[in-house]
Amino acid sequence: MNTTISPVKRRACVACTVAKVKCTPQAVNRCQRCARLDRSCTYLDLPQTKRKHKAAPSRVEVLENKVDQLMSQLADLTRQNGQPSPDPSNSLTNDLGSSRVPEPDSTDIAALLDAAKDPSHGLDPPTSSALEGQPSIVDRGLLSAAEAERLVTTFKLDLVPKFPFVLIAPSETVAIIRDRQPFVFLCVVAAAMGSAHPLRKAVTEEIMKHVTSRVVARSERNLELLRGLLVHSAWYSYPAERYHPRLLLLIQLCVSILYDLGLHKKLRLNVDEQRALLGTYWLSIGVCGTLGWPFTMKYDMRTHGYIESIASTEHPSDRWIAPFIHLQSFLVTMDEVYDSMQASGGRALVQITRSSLQRQFDTVRARVENCFSVCPSSTANAIRTEIKYVEMRLEELSLREELWIEEPASAVRMTMLIRLIQQSKELIQTIRNLPVSEIAQMTITTSAHLCAAVGYIPTAVLTLLNLITGPTDLVMEAQVQAVVDVVEYPNLVTELANALDTKFEGMSAADKETDIVGSLCIKMRLLARCYPHQIRAIVGAAPSQGASQDPSMMAIHASEVAMTPQVWPSIYSDLGDIIPVDDIQWDSLLSSFTGFT
Repeated sequence: MNTTISPVKRRACVACTVAKVKCTPQAVNRCQRCARLDRSCTYLDLPQTKRKHKAAPSRVEVLENKVDQLMSQLADLTRQNGQPSPDPSNSLTNDLGSSRVPEPDSTDIAALLDAAKDPSHGLDPPTSSALEGQPSIVDRGLLSAAEAERLVTTFKLDLVPKFPFVLIAPSETVAIIRDRQPFVFLCVVAAAMGSAHPLRKAVTEEIMKHVTSRVVARSERNLELLRGLLVHSAWYSYPAERYHPRLLLLIQLCVSILYDLGLHKKLRLNVDEQRALLGTYWLSIGVCGTLGWPFTMKYDMRTHGYIESIASTEHPSDRWIAPFIHLQSFLVTMDEVYDSMQASGGRALVQITRSSLQRQFDTVRARVENCFSVCPSSTANAIRTEIKYVEMRLEELSLREELWIEEPASAVRMTMLIRLIQQSKELIQTIRNLPVSEIAQMTITTSAHLCAAVGYIPTAVLTLLNLITGPTDLVMEAQVQAVVDVVEYPNLVTELANALDTKFEGMSAADKETDIVGSLCIKMRLLARCYPHQIRAIVGAAPSQGASQDPSMMAIHASEVAMTPQVWPSIYSDLGDIIPVDDIQWDSLLSSFTGFT
């Protein structure tokens, strides 16, 4: 008769343990498997097993005994050499003699709790300037107090309307700014003095001394540094460098400081902080977008809220911030749409995209143009330039060859190319007709937009000519010929370079080349001389200058054109002083303008 199974959990029998199978008890000292196989079933006595394991020394006990023996031997050797015995309380011997971790005292626990409140590590960045207390450029005699006063006044009256993101209050005198905001003072002076000022290089080097020692070497982060960098970047001109590494670095530092200060997530910003955040957005998007760099800031509801709130301050210039930001945010939207377009969409996709963006832009432009009646003329001119740039960029899809593979000479594309030429020319004329004082104070973003216009015109004209030099509609040929004639690109670009040259009166050619706009003027004149050769290579032979002025010869030439569409009417007949360049050199020269690189 089976007895009741003990409720105490038993170990597996010997047979099941060897077979590595489950052992299910059936009766006392008998499992189901052994009963089924009619085998003997043997269980080890658990108490005996436990006593057996307890009797055997553990690995820890063995190691402790070994350490005790070594410590005893070390003590004997020490006594033989006449040296004091090792202190049992020594940390080294304690570590050797015990595997236990010391219990933290109350001081250690408090430190751990404090560290848990802030998960970051390392030292806090310095709160004071590495150059604090050093004499300014006025104190050192580099700049007179009267000249400093004039430059700061120029910044307040003439430069703020073009970049209303860093404001100096009327109550802030030059002495106060020099004392409390030495870096802002330096950057304001550099922006206001212009390219031809003899101290421009010295002041720029002083600015970079602050940047390297404070921002880079010591990781200083404060609002004064951000505001100063915004001013310096907005009117950056020296030194001109290939691919603009320093300019991009300064703008990236602005973004970095803004995020380090937490201005992008603080619940409430004061007015200067709001201006700095919006200025960083406008400048980084404007320059990085033109250079083809990825955007690092986004337009969100917080940005929108700051635009609305800052417009209600007592300073009139704060009301001019919204138009700049609205136009810049639309450019971001447009670039994102362009980047997402698939080449397979072709003409239909271009038409739909272009129409949609045009409707959005019409709404933005109507809102922006409302400020013209209340803002200074210099502000209105800066905003008009931004509007012209957007209008020009709306036609940019006409230059993307992958979108027109099936219909390269589509009437839609031809119309967009003609509009691109017209809008680019209007942007150039807008800047060329500015007063000399305003040309000298153009922001770096305006210079970038101007470069794009200078590059788009010949790109669009040559694209048109390549599309219509074969058999095509004579009416379309006449339209394109008219556009080419009206553009007069060499004269247009040369006149623009002459207007920009007013910034560099009194400067040597070498010094002018170290300035961004100065070096661009040199390349503009090179474009003007190379452009006729590129046109001539497409349109073919042309009559001489004298023949083109003779009405009878013009009639003969017109009949020749009608019979041979591949030979275009002469655009440039006298090619004596042009510079022939191959296609690779021309493309490289052109890309330095469309991409501002």
